Amino acid sequence: MVVAAAFYSALTGLAYWKPPVGRRALGIVFALTGLAWNGVLTVTAPEQFPMLARRAPWGWYRRAGLALTEPAPRTFGAVMTLGETAMAAAVLSRDPAARLGLLAVAAFSLGITPLGPYTLGNPILAAGALHLARRTWPNAAFGRRQAVTLPVR
Repeated sequence: MVVAAAFYSALTGLAYWKPPVGRRALGIVFALTGLAWNGVLTVTAPEQFPMLARRAPWGWYRRAGLALTEPAPRTFGAVMTLGETAMAAAVLSRDPAARLGLLAVAAFSLGITPLGPYTLGNPILAAGALHLARRTWPNAAFGRRQAVTLPVR
């Protein structure tokens, strides 16, 4: 929990200090967690998804998590992989997709907070995503800037 909270604090600090860099970092982190974490679990150990749900401290959240993961863990993992990757792509896009992606990151982060102690730092990440969602993003995160054409005299 401490490592995740420190990492999310750094990402949120970056979102406040240098918003364009913070948005890039947040998009990359979500792409990596979507593809590397959920993608690998989906292929190699889909049973981990129901196991995570079983560890949720609140009974209502545990029941909801098991209802989603137990019938088809691999399908659930594929949906999570696609969902996080889509959020990352949206965050790295220009508005309105960037704003929707940032709001989705905040909602997702808050939504999985009850999974257990290791997700208790998620509200910190959600605060950074919400701060970034307040801005306008006319360009993609890694897009080239438009060249400024000066008039010839």
